Amino acid sequence: MAGSRQRGPMSGNLTVFVPIGMRPLTGGLRTVSASGATISQVIDDLESRYPGFHMSLVEEGRLKSSLTIAVNSVEQPLGLLARVPKGAEIHIIQAMAGGKC
Repeated sequence: MAGSRQRGPMSGNLTVFVPIGMRPLTGGLRTVSASGATISQVIDDLESRYPGFHMSLVEEGRLKSSLTIAVNSVEQPLGLLARVPKGAEIHIIQAMAGGKC
C-alpha cells in the first residue's frame, strides 16, 4: 500500500483501530496500517497520510486526557512513549460521557 513503507528502524505491519469520531480523517476506514516503534512514531506516520490525526490525539506534547491507547489489548500508561511491537494491534479509545446509572 502506498505510504506504508517503513522509515528507519521502525516496526511495521501495525493495525490501528480508528474510533468512529476520527473516521472522517481516514475516509471512513475502521482500521488503518501504520509503522512506528513508539505510539508517538505511529501517530507521526498516521499524520503523514491522514492529516489531522496528530491534532486529534496530542495536546501540549502529550496524549489528550480524554484518550487511552491500548496495544494488543493492554492499556499504555506511558502514552506517546509506549513501545509498539511488530504486528501489534493499537486501539484508540475515546472517553465516553457518563449518564445516570
